[in-house]
Amino acid sequence: MFSFAQARDQLGESFDPLPVPPLPATDPDLDRVVAELRRLRDASAALANSEVELGDIADRLGEVAGLLESRVPSPEKRLENLWKGYGTRRSNPVAGPENPIAPPVDFVGCDDGSVMATLTLGPAYQGPPGCVHGGISALIIDHMMGLANHWAGRYGMTAHYELDYRSPTPLLVPLTFRCWVHETEGRKTWTHATIHAGDRLCVEARGLFLEASVPVPGRPDVKWNKGDAT
Repeated sequence: MFSFAQARDQLGESFDPLPVPPLPATDPDLDRVVAELRRLRDASAALANSEVELGDIADRLGEVAGLLESRVPSPEKRLENLWKGYGTRRSNPVAGPENPIAPPVDFVGCDDGSVMATLTLGPAYQGPPGCVHGGISALIIDHMMGLANHWAGRYGMTAHYELDYRSPTPLLVPLTFRCWVHETEGRKTWTHATIHAGDRLCVEARGLFLEASVPVPGRPDVKWNKGDAT
């Protein structure tokens, strides 16, 4: 269950934050591979200017990369696989368990109608020195807006999106992301979001979402009318 209305019906007006339900594991070994790739991502991003000898590591990683590449399906098969079951959600670049670039974020639905997450971003997501890249903030917020819409019983594709960067968003400290549906009208949904570092506002965002039916890439016979993060 990830519905604010259902949660209130079953739990009352006050309840502990409800996590987004986990996606079923389709390939446990792939999940293990991605977990190890995330370890490599974080470790390699932390090595800048460390002057550590890495030649042997590069050689060994090259061998592993070759093994992986030899098992990658054709582009046609990959596109087909993405649209089977939970394919698109499991490979999502924000919260997909099969995507090694996805940040370490877990979202929850709150009893005030918002969706939130607390996470710490490391050097892999750096823009200015010591700060989160603005595009990473935008990526997470855009995905979170889709979840907030879903939590509120709304669906739609992103039609307009704007951000105000109020202060630098720091790396390596806990950040609080919060998002909520601000207004609805017909098939339109306006959704707002913020990022805070402690009490300091770092980012404000506003998005407009429209209920729409759009063709699925590579599947002209299929149309998609769900939110882009659900």
